[in-house]
Amino acid sequence: MISTQLRLWCFGGFRLERDGLPVDLSGIRPRVRTLLRYLAAEAGQPVHRERIMAALWPELPERAALNNLHVGVSTLRTFLEPGVARGASRFVVRDGWTYRLEVDDGGCDVSAFGAALAESRRARSRGEDAAAVRALRTALDHYAGDLLPEDGTAEWVLAARDRHRSRAAEAAVLLAGLELTRGRARAAVAAARRALELDGYHDDGWRLLISAQRRAGDVAAARHSQQTYERVLRSLGVGSRPVHVTAA
Repeated sequence: MISTQLRLWCFGGFRLERDGLPVDLSGIRPRVRTLLRYLAAEAGQPVHRERIMAALWPELPERAALNNLHVGVSTLRTFLEPGVARGASRFVVRDGWTYRLEVDDGGCDVSAFGAALAESRRARSRGEDAAAVRALRTALDHYAGDLLPEDGTAEWVLAARDRHRSRAAEAAVLLAGLELTRGRARAAVAAARRALELDGYHDDGWRLLISAQRRAGDVAAARHSQQTYERVLRSLGVGSRPVHVTAA
């Protein structure tokens, strides 16, 4: 038997591939598509049925919400694995009162993003800056944009979306700092700009950008960034802060 493989992307817009080919999701009902995205965003972690019901069917009585969940899970299993026997699904796995979407290692951008961040922490703890830089770049490559933008302001996605954006901004700031320490000023500028695209109020992001631009010899850009940084500080009711360039 040929094993089916799934790949999922949640950052910057949801996509699904089965055995390397894009999957058209228009054949399943919108709520089932939402269930798929919800489980995908959990990156293989088990989710209690009460959480799923509260997120997707908050307006329904418990019995009706539970019925919708069972129907949705059954529909999703059949869609992902046509002909799968009851209880034999490889992808939508039930364990007690929890469900999880199971994909191979590296098959989901959310889990790959988290794994790369974890690797960067391990590398930094060992003092391996080059390995940390590689891991941070990998993490930022996986972070292609906000989590599940198609789900708009749905309450269940907002906290996770903000958390991942904050983690990506911190990763970009860490990368900028490491690049600057290694004498790669232009790479540090690019990383700091990425951080500020994600969080325009990130103090370390602004300070690293200005330092990196000065180190790169781009005085005009550094001056412009300093002026913008000061406007940001004023908007927050904070006085200006001088930015000092540390020695390479």
